[in-house]
Amino acid sequence: MGLVLACGQFAPAAGDIAANIRHIRSLVREASRQGAGLLVLPELCLCGYPPADRAGSWAVRTDGPELAEVAAVGGEHGVALCVGFAERAQDGRLYNSAVSLGPSGTGMSVYRKVHLWVTEKQWATPGSGFAVTEVAGVRMGTWICYDSRFPEAARTLCRAGATLGLVGAAWFGPAEEWELAVRSRALDNGMFVAGASALGSFQGAPFHGASLIADPHGRLLARAKDGVEQVICAEYDEEAVSGFRRRLPLLSDLRPEAYA
Repeated sequence: MGLVLACGQFAPAAGDIAANIRHIRSLVREASRQGAGLLVLPELCLCGYPPADRAGSWAVRTDGPELAEVAAVGGEHGVALCVGFAERAQDGRLYNSAVSLGPSGTGMSVYRKVHLWVTEKQWATPGSGFAVTEVAGVRMGTWICYDSRFPEAARTLCRAGATLGLVGAAWFGPAEEWELAVRSRALDNGMFVAGASALGSFQGAPFHGASLIADPHGRLLARAKDGVEQVICAEYDEEAVSGFRRRLPLLSDLRPEAYA
């Protein structure tokens, strides 16, 4: 069996990082029980989705004890992780970020959300690009929630060699639009996409969950129920990616000179 992907959805406790790490530990344990080697968790799940006036106090450093504890949780169970958090950079700026960690809890890679939603523009600095990393022999890249509305995000990663997209979200919009966006990015690029979406609400707007995993054809391999805490799993298949790309050579047929 190849790499088993998992997505976990839950309602993060607002501002209570310790409680959220305990919750993450429980989801990692469940993902490991189901045989998963990689678990994707929702946007900002380490701290909860912050109001602008609290983002600063909820943010953590990448070299701080909070992410070290998260890394230890993944390493304890041999599960690679992708976890959303509010980041405080060395220069004091705040970012809506996601950290990817290898199954031993090492090899940290941090993505900073490029396309900020209106509520995030009040506190976060936009990121500057998309990078590919390798975990368990799979080349993958990350984007966050609203980034899914921009095909350029996944396409940039695909052109850089990614065959798997990891997406954390706290989706305000209709659940069917979230599903369509994730499946479309998978089909657009002939890649697997694993999207974990939060539960709960922010200022009266609900987060639906509906986490899902899609294959290169845009087909659903697994989907979580709306509003239910859950871990879903599906197998990543390298041959499904290469087979799709042999049949549909999207990358070699791109004509960027015509897209001005």
